[in-house]
Amino acid sequence: MEKQLADKYIYQYMDRIFGFALDKLHTIDGARELASDIVYEVYRSFLKADGIVNIDGYVYRIARNVYAHYIDSLARGRNFVSIDGMVIAAPEEPLEEEAETEQILRREIGYLSQRQRTVLYMHYYEKRTVAEIAQKLKISQGTVKWHLSDARSRLKEGINMNINEQNIQLSPIRFTHMGHSGCAGANGDTNAMFDTRLKQNIAWACYSEPKTLEEIARTVGVPQVYVSDDLKRLVEYAYIDRLDNTNDPKYRTNMLIYDGRDKADFSQIYSDAAQFISEKYLPKVFEEFENDKDHWGLSCDGGDLNFLKYSVVMLAVRRLIFDEKKFEKYTVKRPDGGDFIAYANVEDDISITAAKPNPYWCCGYMTRGVNDTPAEEAFESISVDCRYTDRSGGWQDNLQEDWQQLTKFIRSGKDALSQEGYKRLCDKGYLYEDRVQPAVMRIKSSEDIISAFFSGLNEKIAVPDEVTEYAKNMDEMVINENKKHFPQHMHETLECYYSNCIGSGIMIPKVIEILLRRGVLKPLSEIQKKAALSVLCINE
Repeated sequence: MEKQLADKYIYQYMDRIFGFALDKLHTIDGARELASDIVYEVYRSFLKADGIVNIDGYVYRIARNVYAHYIDSLARGRNFVSIDGMVIAAPEEPLEEEAETEQILRREIGYLSQRQRTVLYMHYYEKRTVAEIAQKLKISQGTVKWHLSDARSRLKEGINMNINEQNIQLSPIRFTHMGHSGCAGANGDTNAMFDTRLKQNIAWACYSEPKTLEEIARTVGVPQVYVSDDLKRLVEYAYIDRLDNTNDPKYRTNMLIYDGRDKADFSQIYSDAAQFISEKYLPKVFEEFENDKDHWGLSCDGGDLNFLKYSVVMLAVRRLIFDEKKFEKYTVKRPDGGDFIAYANVEDDISITAAKPNPYWCCGYMTRGVNDTPAEEAFESISVDCRYTDRSGGWQDNLQEDWQQLTKFIRSGKDALSQEGYKRLCDKGYLYEDRVQPAVMRIKSSEDIISAFFSGLNEKIAVPDEVTEYAKNMDEMVINENKKHFPQHMHETLECYYSNCIGSGIMIPKVIEILLRRGVLKPLSEIQKKAALSVLCINE
């Protein structure tokens, strides 16, 4: 029988069941307890049965059987009002099976809603009657009976339930490679939000399919009272969506989570693409850069062209991002000002132990910029961190203030900097013996500095048609393969996130590796590594 129909019938029969119980026991309190047990058994039977011909006779037979069991329990000196294992009065030396059942029961109680836990506690531990509970909680007696019946049904199902493959409490996952694509907020990004494994497991629990709070709690193996606060926080910051406004809503995670335990491997696709652009794209870019007498306005300490070519690789790969406006459609706005697509990888303890370090890790593209007037304070910067730079702080350590201080140093010298700002630039390696270490691009434009920087690069770096076609085919291949490993509701976001794959930051260390192997690039000095793959653009 469908649940909706079962609900309808059970409410119709509640008063008649109570009348049956009162007729048998002749006491109000006893009748209430017996009626509660009958309602439970009737409702459970409704949910399991199909095609009941005579509802009246069906309910009467169940009521009679429950009453007979009640009389039998009294004769044997047992208190029938307690449910299986509910009142835990363990013997001095409990059997191992009893101790295990007690532990499971306590856990199952924790999965119930706050209202049901309260009703159970008042009824079985405080020994309050249904009428007393109804008065105390200001709800009807029928509602109290319903909660008792439904709670006992859930407890029995939970105790007898076999752990299935979707239950992650025995093998909790953990997020790795957490990050964002877009602008982080005042409270950080994915990494800052998912600072506990409980939050990570909550998000993973309702990713492939929507779940209620109770279902999430059961999946992660943690009582609702501990799950609810973290779930509320994740919903507030839009990592998880509340799908309806019912009393028992469904929740679904809204971020890109890749299961790192999956056998899918896209590394070869990216390696092939790195090989392709190293042969078909970058040679022409390097030729035009070297033949330009001003080297596109790029300069560095000592005029080292090899050092500058590292930045040219970054800018040329970045040029292969063809459509950023579509990306904005899928970023998620957060309460702290963040506006980004969140992502993470899923591993478990076994797979993390077996995992090897990723030689192609990358944090980029990190942009900072100011278009303020006067013009001498305006700047735009772009950076990428990877194994070829001596930086590992990522976007959290790529501060707007650093680039503002460096711009002041270029314009007005050391005296224009605060003592703290000057020391930080020296510690970071952006200043060495009072010489600027990152590449600096000087442009002359009436546009704002940010627009001029990127429009200027688009004019300087031509993209051959065959590269454009390769990029299109690569996107299609990566997206189609990834769709097999992500839930349906994330497919549109996935199509955006994995567009422009050939221009993604992870291509940069792959390309540099190839160019170093061929001798097109030479290794950097330790000082240069601190500032490599960083460009500061200022308007002359």
